[in-house]
Amino acid sequence: MVILNYEQYSEIQQFIHKFRGLSIDCNRELLKKFPQHSPETLGSILSREVQQRLRQSHGKISARGEDLLAEYNRKVKSTGQLDVLLRMSVSLRIPPLSLCRIILLRKYTDKTRSNVGNMIKNPDLIPDSILGANVSYCLYNENMEGPITDTIRRCIGEEYEVKLKQMARDMGMVFFDEGDLRRTGYDKTPDLKLAIPCMYKGRVVNWIESKASFGDMDSHLKYVRDQLISYGNRFGSGIVIYWFGYLDMIADCAENEDCVTVVDRFPGPEEFEFLKFNIPESCNKVLDEIS
Repeated sequence: MVILNYEQYSEIQQFIHKFRGLSIDCNRELLKKFPQHSPETLGSILSREVQQRLRQSHGKISARGEDLLAEYNRKVKSTGQLDVLLRMSVSLRIPPLSLCRIILLRKYTDKTRSNVGNMIKNPDLIPDSILGANVSYCLYNENMEGPITDTIRRCIGEEYEVKLKQMARDMGMVFFDEGDLRRTGYDKTPDLKLAIPCMYKGRVVNWIESKASFGDMDSHLKYVRDQLISYGNRFGSGIVIYWFGYLDMIADCAENEDCVTVVDRFPGPEEFEFLKFNIPESCNKVLDEIS
């Protein structure tokens, strides 16, 4: 089980807060410092902390865009190095590609955010070859955002959705997936809506949601507010699986109401209770004849 208490979680947070360097290096050091936790759990917590820091500082850093562009130009002119932006991002404690985006928007004021996004995906599109090389350097030393990271996260999310469906089938569950529900007109849909509800630890399970992440308090409350409560209101109570573990406090938070049960794995067959139908003897005879 991957359930952390507040002290364990806080220790990981403090390590991340104190680390001075790239996130990709922080991730490596986390694995050494906390070998008892899985790489997926530590990587998910790190990602959350970096996103939180970015939300808090991005506005102030972006407002300094002209000065940062001037600083970049000055350093490139004096050194000619290709890791100037990468080093600046470390000193600013901002993800490298976020800094690249700020610099590109300031340098190419006639370009839209979409144009700049394409430049980051394909640095060869950047007219200034030295700047393009700097952006490339950031692109391949970034593990928290950008096109490569986004693709990896999407693949991991899809992998665990496939895993969820297979485990549900192996359990004999009959369900509708997101595609089935959207075709019938639903907008917000869980990963699985059970055709026949079951019981888990005395609570009815009507749906199951998969999260390929660690469940901290802030992210869980956002999921509850934006998704899970609406599933509860529409379909009844259900389960959310945080495959990379969760902070123990979220399992009992008041916001779950009676709609959300938090787990860190797909429950075993001995933990589920399924409806049992009494088939009349006459039906059994017909089934035997057919078989």
